[in-house]
Amino acid sequence: LVTEADYDQVVVNYGTRPLDDLYFALKPASRNGGAVDYGALIDGQPQTVVRNPEGAFQLFRIGDAVSSRNTHAAIHDALRLVHAL
Repeated sequence: LVTEADYDQVVVNYGTRPLDDLYFALKPASRNGGAVDYGALIDGQPQTVVRNPEGAFQLFRIGDAVSSRNTHAAIHDALRLVHAL
């Protein structure tokens, strides 16, 4: 049985093993190419980097895609990036 569903967000927890395969698979289709404007991040401003105008979404490498972390730390990373959306 195969079903399809749309989600606003996906949180993946693989325990202590870093996992970045999904990030690199999605990176070419993203609008920002996975890039972060750290000046905007520090100032609490929206992320506006555009490296691929045809991209369908913004992609940020956080949590276990960077290093082994717990789910709470990954969600905190996400909050820093998206609170200004």
